Amino acid sequence: MIWRSIIGKLWATIILIVTIVLMFLTLFLLQFFENSNIQQAEHQMEKIGVKAAALLEHHAGRTVDDTLKSVADIADVYDAGYVMIVNGKVWSGPEGSSAPGLQRDFFENDATLKHALTGENTVKKIGTFRITAHQKKKIQRLMIVGVPIHDSSNTHGAVYIIQPIQIAQNALDQSKKLIYICAGFSILLTTFFAFFLSTRIGSPLRKMRKAALQVALGNFDITVPVITRDEVGDLAVAFNNMRQKLKTNMNALNQEKEQLAGILQNMADGVLLMSTDAQIAASNPPADHFVYSWNYEHNADASGQKTPDLLEDLFHKVSADGAQKTCEISVQGRIWVVIMKPLFDHDKIRGAVAVLRDMTEERHNDQMIKSFVANVSHELRTPISMMQGYSEAIIDDIAESAQEKKDMAQIILDESKRMGRLVNELLDLAKLETGHFQLDRREVALDAFFKHIVTKFSKVASDAGIRIEAVLHEIDGKLFVMDPDRVEQVMTNLIDNAIRHMHKGGVVTVEARFEQGQLHVFVRDSGVGIVREDIPFVFERFYKADKARTRGKAGTGLGLAIAKHIVEAHGGEISVNSIKGEGTTFQFTLKQGRGTER
Repeated sequence: MIWRSIIGKLWATIILIVTIVLMFLTLFLLQFFENSNIQQAEHQMEKIGVKAAALLEHHAGRTVDDTLKSVADIADVYDAGYVMIVNGKVWSGPEGSSAPGLQRDFFENDATLKHALTGENTVKKIGTFRITAHQKKKIQRLMIVGVPIHDSSNTHGAVYIIQPIQIAQNALDQSKKLIYICAGFSILLTTFFAFFLSTRIGSPLRKMRKAALQVALGNFDITVPVITRDEVGDLAVAFNNMRQKLKTNMNALNQEKEQLAGILQNMADGVLLMSTDAQIAASNPPADHFVYSWNYEHNADASGQKTPDLLEDLFHKVSADGAQKTCEISVQGRIWVVIMKPLFDHDKIRGAVAVLRDMTEERHNDQMIKSFVANVSHELRTPISMMQGYSEAIIDDIAESAQEKKDMAQIILDESKRMGRLVNELLDLAKLETGHFQLDRREVALDAFFKHIVTKFSKVASDAGIRIEAVLHEIDGKLFVMDPDRVEQVMTNLIDNAIRHMHKGGVVTVEARFEQGQLHVFVRDSGVGIVREDIPFVFERFYKADKARTRGKAGTGLGLAIAKHIVEAHGGEISVNSIKGEGTTFQFTLKQGRGTER
């Protein structure tokens, strides 16, 4: 509504003020004109009375009728009546005026008018009087001016000029009409002026209001035009400056918010923001996964949004102590460490932030390090013990013949070589796991490569009573980019592993095929096989399966782990399938390389 706007209020205020001023001015003018008209009428009536009194005072040589006619003519000019009282006689006229209705005793008994009869002075009176006209009594408001008569013949009396107030009021009505017209025109003119002024002042303010609403909605590109150089113009300039600063600050805040959101979304650790009622106010994906896993494990909330009980308890402890707390939670087989810190609003806690770190891999790595150290110690203890025992036997001359001493020395040599292989493979594995190695990729003829592998193990297999054969599918003349030394190391580990876990009469099959730019290799044996429970762990370092698969003296327990890293370095995959008592198949796939990688 317009009356609620600043334009309507300013417009109404100006009109109200001008109207009140005009009302008081009109009342003042009306009173002024009324008094002026009455004074003018009294002055005219006094002039009439003086003239009439002068005629009566100097009527020598004139008859009474002539004098009365002269007085009547003078009074008629001003629409006035007259009453003459001379030496007790009364004359009044003209007919139809109010004068004949006033009797002599009216003037003699009136406290004011009687002074003219006594010759004291001229008198004036305005009032409401009861008169008799045509035998009817009526009340009329009259102006009466009395002038005493004095002549040399001691004539005493007075001339009273009488005029109804209505005659002066009629003249005043014209003035009132003019005043009312001027006042109405002034109010109308003021209305248009006030509307113009209000619009001129309010239009920039409306534009600023519209711009402020747009800014509140986030549109910082809108500007307010500066039309004037007054206070409203200064306000528009200040608004534009404020808008620009808000835009700059909001852009900076949005950038920081996006950066923070990006950091939180891509953090490996979970982050939870908790409100004062221990409810989750904000979270990132790892934290959502933690909460969902907890609720799923405890059948708490199908939506996965309920705050875990342990986090609620930790929040209450943090709120009570006002200090950082830490706890460890196991969820779905994973270990989480929760670090929660309170958030303060001045001296009041307004919530808390919790960082959830998945420590499963760290704990697993710690356990692997411990197991690795234990396994290395175990692997080294056996050859060292054997070397120490046989060395003492030789020194103490326990061996009775030269052949026995030679056999003991051979055992010491074999164990030292085993220790050397173990150390070398540990170094290779460390380089592979840390990435501190390079693949010397080059083109290799696949048929020649696999024939070389089979030939290499033919004598070893024959000595063990095992047959080794190659099944090569359409790889004649095929070239493949790979690191031949590393791939040969993989094949050596797999074939050696198969020979060592096979009885006499067994068969080791090496199969290779090249399809769609990938090399597929299978190493099958008809050995003792692997129990199902051990299959997922065969590529771990020093992992020991059942006694039937326990490594012989030539094994180190690192070959399969090294093979897995070499295959993955080529961008490939390695896997194993085995049935206890029937045999084992290792298979790996290599992708075509692009030359030497360092």
